[in-house]
Amino acid sequence: MNSFSVKILSIPMWLLIFRLFEISTWGQNYLRGKYREWLEDNDRIEVRSWYGETEVSLQKNWSFEFLGTIDAWSGATPYGLPPELASNPREWLKEVPEEIRKAGLFTINKITKKHDFTLEYGISDEPDYLSRSYAFQHSLKLAADTFILTSGFSLQDDSVKNFSGNFVDKKTPTIALGLSRILDKFTSITFNLSYSWPNGYLSDPYKGIPVNQRFIFSPNDVFLFEENRPGQRNVFVLYSELSRYVESLNLGTHLNYRYFQDDYDLKGHTFEVEGSRRFGDHWIISPRYRYYQQDQVSFYSPIVRKYESFMDSPNASLGPFYSADHRLSSFNSHTFGLKFSYFIKDNLFVDAGYDRYLTNGRDGKTDERVYPDANIFTIGLQLDY
Repeated sequence: MNSFSVKILSIPMWLLIFRLFEISTWGQNYLRGKYREWLEDNDRIEVRSWYGETEVSLQKNWSFEFLGTIDAWSGATPYGLPPELASNPREWLKEVPEEIRKAGLFTINKITKKHDFTLEYGISDEPDYLSRSYAFQHSLKLAADTFILTSGFSLQDDSVKNFSGNFVDKKTPTIALGLSRILDKFTSITFNLSYSWPNGYLSDPYKGIPVNQRFIFSPNDVFLFEENRPGQRNVFVLYSELSRYVESLNLGTHLNYRYFQDDYDLKGHTFEVEGSRRFGDHWIISPRYRYYQQDQVSFYSPIVRKYESFMDSPNASLGPFYSADHRLSSFNSHTFGLKFSYFIKDNLFVDAGYDRYLTNGRDGKTDERVYPDANIFTIGLQLDY
């Protein structure tokens, strides 16, 4: 990553600081700050994240939003060696030094009587990945604003460091359609459908495949070769949400279901449910649960492979394709969480949450030790104007 891109990326972070402390004269709507820790069991990956967000109301129904993020992650992660072949307990984990990711997302909104327009620009920088994103969304409001149709297009333009240490391109265009409907004063529903077609370097440069080369002097040694994923992908995502307020219980509920499928035979289902109940004038308690299940891609296998000459120069256009990345296997995950919110004033509140993430494999071939379990801690503050 050159120094020029790092200097550019520092601008959003200075803007975030400026907005958090100086921008109240612009008539903004809110300020949010949040800190989050992801801590995997057994001293694996640790991610510490800081978020800051603000919205500014401008003249003539224009508004501006900014979200800034800094992530610091370190620890150890599986990189392809099957754990059962490791000569010591952690040999199958790759220790990584701390890396920092800085990101900013700028959003401009225009609201009219029948139409809403949104423009977004995002930038994210880390030592081996530079990403820029552009998005446009239009919303049409019908039936006294109780029925809203949305459409949008986005492009993610990435520069990724590959297995050889060179920066290569990756692009992800996405189109999306959606609708929202208010059924009554207590109930609303949402449906979204999106299609994206990533292309370019889609492999993970830090994941290898185990290969037995059977050299004369080391016939049983296993070596790691670069994985090879296709250079193109098609992804379909369907999202649905139901929100319902139960007046008799003073309880707000949110249920959503997400289904995705791509042309690698990867299919995934996500189901989430969350409730929020106010206690007295100050407290809101929000329990939540998330279930995720996916089927493996067609070219995934964790087993040691026989050496083939094409592994020396993998071709993402022609194949063959292969990966031992456990994230492409069949697995389930469960997340159990609880959040507490406390209103210091009507326009000022703090919240704190804890989530437990548990995951397990489903294919009967992948070693269970590669799947992470984690504790997630979050604390936040919001001030509304």
